[in-house]
Amino acid sequence: PESESTEVVEMNNIEISYGNRIINKNINWQIEKGQNWALLGSNGSGKSTLLSYIFADNPQAYSKNLSLFGHKRGTGESIWEIKKRIGFTSSEMHLYYRENVSCLKVVESGFFDTIGLFRKCDEKQAGIAKHLFDILHINHLEDKSFLRISSGEQRIVLFARSLVKNPELLILDEPFHGLDDENKHRCLQLVESYAKQHNKSLIFVTHNQEEIPDCINHFLKLG
Repeated sequence: PESESTEVVEMNNIEISYGNRIINKNINWQIEKGQNWALLGSNGSGKSTLLSYIFADNPQAYSKNLSLFGHKRGTGESIWEIKKRIGFTSSEMHLYYRENVSCLKVVESGFFDTIGLFRKCDEKQAGIAKHLFDILHINHLEDKSFLRISSGEQRIVLFARSLVKNPELLILDEPFHGLDDENKHRCLQLVESYAKQHNKSLIFVTHNQEEIPDCINHFLKLG
Protein backbone atom coordinates (compact mmCIF):
# COMPACT_ATOMS: atom_id res chain seq x y z
CA PRO A 1 0.00 0.00 0.00
CA GLU A 2 1.11 3.58 -0.68
CA SER A 3 2.35 5.23 2.48
CA GLU A 4 0.34 8.24 3.59
CA SER A 5 3.50 10.25 4.22
CA THR A 6 3.34 13.80 2.89
CA GLU A 7 7.10 13.90 2.70
CA VAL A 8 8.66 13.31 -0.70
CA VAL A 9 12.34 13.98 0.05
CA GLU A 10 14.10 14.48 3.35
CA MET A 11 17.85 15.11 3.47
CA ASN A 12 19.73 15.72 6.69
CA ASN A 13 23.31 17.00 6.71
CA ILE A 14 24.03 15.59 3.27
CA GLU A 15 27.56 15.87 1.95
CA ILE A 16 28.41 15.82 -1.75
CA SER A 17 31.84 14.54 -2.60
CA TYR A 18 33.78 13.38 -5.64
CA GLY A 19 36.40 10.92 -4.47
CA ASN A 20 38.07 12.62 -1.51
CA ARG A 21 37.02 16.11 -2.53
CA ILE A 22 34.05 17.53 -0.65
CA ILE A 23 32.03 19.76 -2.96
CA ASN A 24 29.27 20.69 -0.54
CA LYS A 25 28.14 19.74 2.93
CA ASN A 26 25.44 20.18 5.56
CA ILE A 27 22.65 20.19 3.00
CA ASN A 28 19.26 19.94 4.66
CA TRP A 29 16.31 19.74 2.31
CA GLN A 30 12.70 18.74 2.93
CA ILE A 31 10.25 18.49 0.05
CA GLU A 32 6.58 17.93 0.83
CA LYS A 33 3.90 16.74 -1.56
CA GLY A 34 2.60 19.62 -3.64
CA GLN A 35 5.76 21.73 -3.34
CA ASN A 36 7.62 22.95 -6.41
CA TRP A 37 11.31 23.69 -5.98
CA ALA A 38 13.98 25.40 -8.01
CA LEU A 39 17.47 24.06 -7.32
CA LEU A 40 20.04 26.73 -8.08
CA GLY A 41 23.80 27.02 -7.84
CA SER A 42 26.87 27.53 -9.96
CA ASN A 43 28.46 24.82 -12.09
CA GLY A 44 30.31 22.37 -9.89
CA SER A 45 28.17 23.07 -6.80
CA GLY A 46 26.88 19.49 -6.91
CA LYS A 47 23.30 19.97 -8.15
CA SER A 48 23.25 16.97 -10.49
CA THR A 49 24.92 14.73 -7.92
CA LEU A 50 22.36 15.74 -5.31
CA LEU A 51 19.60 14.80 -7.77
CA SER A 52 21.24 11.45 -8.46
CA TYR A 53 20.91 10.60 -4.75
CA ILE A 54 17.17 11.15 -5.06
CA PHE A 55 16.77 9.42 -8.38
CA ALA A 56 18.34 6.22 -7.05
CA ASP A 57 21.15 6.25 -9.58
CA ASN A 58 23.96 6.93 -7.16
CA PRO A 59 25.25 4.09 -4.95
CA GLN A 60 26.52 6.69 -2.47
CA ALA A 61 22.88 7.44 -1.61
CA TYR A 62 22.76 4.41 0.69
CA SER A 63 25.27 5.92 3.09
CA LYS A 64 23.39 9.23 3.29
CA ASN A 65 20.77 10.38 5.75
CA LEU A 66 18.10 10.46 3.09
CA SER A 67 14.43 9.46 3.01
CA LEU A 68 12.22 9.27 -0.07
CA PHE A 69 8.43 9.09 0.12
CA GLY A 70 8.68 8.48 3.85
CA HIS A 71 11.17 5.58 3.64
CA LYS A 72 14.81 5.80 4.56
CA ARG A 73 17.03 4.83 1.65
CA GLY A 74 18.47 1.37 2.06
CA THR A 75 15.65 -0.03 4.22
CA GLY A 76 14.51 -2.56 1.69
CA GLU A 77 12.83 -0.61 -1.08
CA SER A 78 14.27 -1.40 -4.49
CA ILE A 79 15.63 1.19 -6.87
CA TRP A 80 12.75 0.28 -9.18
CA GLU A 81 10.13 1.05 -6.55
CA ILE A 82 11.60 4.53 -6.23
CA LYS A 83 11.98 5.10 -9.97
CA LYS A 84 8.34 4.15 -10.49
CA ARG A 85 7.32 7.30 -8.65
CA ILE A 86 9.77 9.71 -10.26
CA GLY A 87 10.06 11.22 -13.73
CA PHE A 88 13.48 12.56 -14.64
CA THR A 89 15.33 14.23 -17.47
CA SER A 90 18.60 16.11 -17.74
CA SER A 91 20.50 17.99 -20.41
CA GLU A 92 22.97 15.08 -20.65
CA MET A 93 20.49 12.26 -20.79
CA HIS A 94 20.43 11.95 -24.57
CA LEU A 95 24.03 10.76 -24.41
CA TYR A 96 22.94 7.50 -22.74
CA TYR A 97 20.85 6.44 -25.71
CA ARG A 98 22.90 4.38 -28.11
CA GLU A 99 20.25 2.24 -29.75
CA ASN A 100 18.53 2.82 -33.00
CA VAL A 101 14.92 3.05 -31.81
CA SER A 102 12.08 5.39 -32.67
CA CYS A 103 11.37 8.52 -30.63
CA LEU A 104 7.96 7.09 -29.75
CA LYS A 105 9.64 4.04 -28.20
CA VAL A 106 11.97 6.29 -26.22
CA VAL A 107 9.02 8.19 -24.74
CA GLU A 108 7.16 4.94 -24.02
CA SER A 109 10.21 3.61 -22.17
CA GLY A 110 9.42 6.19 -19.47
CA PHE A 111 6.60 3.92 -18.31
CA PHE A 112 9.16 1.27 -17.39
CA ASP A 113 11.96 3.55 -16.14
CA THR A 114 14.48 1.86 -18.37
CA ILE A 115 17.08 3.14 -20.77
CA GLY A 116 17.77 0.75 -23.58
CA LEU A 117 15.23 -1.89 -22.60
CA PHE A 118 12.13 -1.52 -24.69
CA ARG A 119 8.99 -3.30 -23.58
CA LYS A 120 5.69 -3.21 -25.39
CA CYS A 121 3.25 -0.62 -24.09
CA ASP A 122 -0.44 -1.34 -23.77
CA GLU A 123 -2.90 0.68 -25.85
CA LYS A 124 -3.61 3.22 -23.13
CA GLN A 125 0.10 3.90 -22.55
CA ALA A 126 0.79 4.23 -26.27
CA GLY A 127 -2.11 6.72 -26.46
CA ILE A 128 -0.68 8.84 -23.65
CA ALA A 129 2.73 8.89 -25.32
CA LYS A 130 1.23 9.95 -28.66
CA HIS A 131 -0.80 12.65 -26.91
CA LEU A 132 2.42 14.19 -25.59
CA PHE A 133 3.81 14.27 -29.13
CA ASP A 134 0.65 16.19 -30.10
CA ILE A 135 0.87 18.69 -27.25
CA LEU A 136 4.55 19.38 -27.92
CA HIS A 137 4.00 19.60 -31.70
CA ILE A 138 6.58 16.91 -32.40
CA ASN A 139 4.40 14.31 -34.17
CA HIS A 140 6.83 14.35 -37.09
CA LEU A 141 9.44 12.75 -34.78
CA GLU A 142 7.34 9.75 -33.64
CA ASP A 143 8.81 7.23 -36.08
CA LYS A 144 12.20 8.85 -36.55
CA SER A 145 15.27 7.22 -35.08
CA PHE A 146 16.21 8.95 -31.82
CA LEU A 147 19.87 8.89 -32.87
CA ARG A 148 19.17 10.74 -36.11
CA ILE A 149 17.45 13.85 -34.76
CA SER A 150 19.07 17.03 -33.43
CA SER A 151 20.14 17.28 -29.81
CA GLY A 152 17.41 19.89 -29.20
CA GLU A 153 14.81 17.48 -30.56
CA GLN A 154 16.27 14.71 -28.40
CA ARG A 155 15.84 16.93 -25.35
CA ILE A 156 12.15 17.51 -26.09
CA VAL A 157 11.60 13.78 -26.62
CA LEU A 158 13.28 13.02 -23.27
CA PHE A 159 11.24 15.77 -21.64
CA ALA A 160 8.10 14.00 -22.89
CA ARG A 161 9.50 10.72 -21.55
CA SER A 162 9.89 12.23 -18.06
CA LEU A 163 6.20 13.18 -17.99
CA VAL A 164 4.68 10.15 -19.68
CA LYS A 165 3.67 8.29 -16.50
CA ASN A 166 2.56 11.49 -14.71
CA PRO A 167 4.95 10.77 -11.81
CA GLU A 168 4.55 11.85 -8.20
CA LEU A 169 7.87 13.69 -8.37
CA LEU A 170 9.18 15.31 -11.55
CA ILE A 171 12.89 16.18 -11.67
CA LEU A 172 13.98 18.42 -14.54
CA ASP A 173 17.73 19.11 -14.65
CA GLU A 174 18.41 21.89 -17.20
CA PRO A 175 15.61 20.45 -19.37
CA PHE A 176 15.41 23.34 -21.85
CA HIS A 177 19.11 23.66 -22.56
CA GLY A 178 19.46 24.44 -26.26
CA LEU A 179 15.73 24.75 -27.03
CA ASP A 180 14.31 27.66 -29.01
CA ASP A 181 11.75 29.97 -27.38
CA GLU A 182 8.73 28.34 -28.97
CA ASN A 183 9.64 24.85 -27.76
CA LYS A 184 10.66 26.18 -24.38
CA HIS A 185 7.26 27.85 -24.06
CA ARG A 186 5.41 24.61 -24.90
CA CYS A 187 7.46 22.62 -22.41
CA LEU A 188 6.91 25.26 -19.71
CA GLN A 189 3.16 25.14 -20.25
CA LEU A 190 3.27 21.40 -19.76
CA VAL A 191 5.28 21.80 -16.53
CA GLU A 192 2.72 24.32 -15.26
CA SER A 193 -0.22 22.00 -15.94
CA TYR A 194 1.64 19.07 -14.34
CA ALA A 195 2.21 21.15 -11.20
CA LYS A 196 -1.45 22.19 -10.95
CA GLN A 197 -2.41 18.61 -10.13
CA HIS A 198 -2.99 17.56 -6.55
CA ASN A 199 0.02 16.30 -4.56
CA LYS A 200 2.57 16.49 -7.38
CA SER A 201 6.07 17.76 -6.61
CA LEU A 202 8.64 19.33 -8.90
CA ILE A 203 12.38 19.95 -8.74
CA PHE A 204 13.57 22.28 -11.48
CA VAL A 205 17.26 23.01 -12.09
CA THR A 206 18.39 25.85 -14.29
CA HIS A 207 21.15 28.43 -14.68
CA ASN A 208 18.71 30.76 -16.32
CA GLN A 209 16.39 32.59 -13.92
CA GLU A 210 14.00 33.44 -16.76
CA GLU A 211 13.30 29.76 -17.33
CA ILE A 212 11.96 29.16 -13.83
CA PRO A 213 8.29 28.20 -14.13
CA ASP A 214 5.68 30.36 -12.37
CA CYS A 215 4.59 27.38 -10.29
CA ILE A 216 7.91 27.34 -8.39
CA ASN A 217 7.32 28.37 -4.79
CA HIS A 218 10.49 27.19 -3.00
CA PHE A 219 14.18 27.69 -3.69
CA LEU A 220 17.35 25.88 -2.65
CA LYS A 221 20.65 27.43 -3.64
CA LEU A 222 23.85 25.43 -3.37
CA GLY A 223 26.86 27.60 -2.57
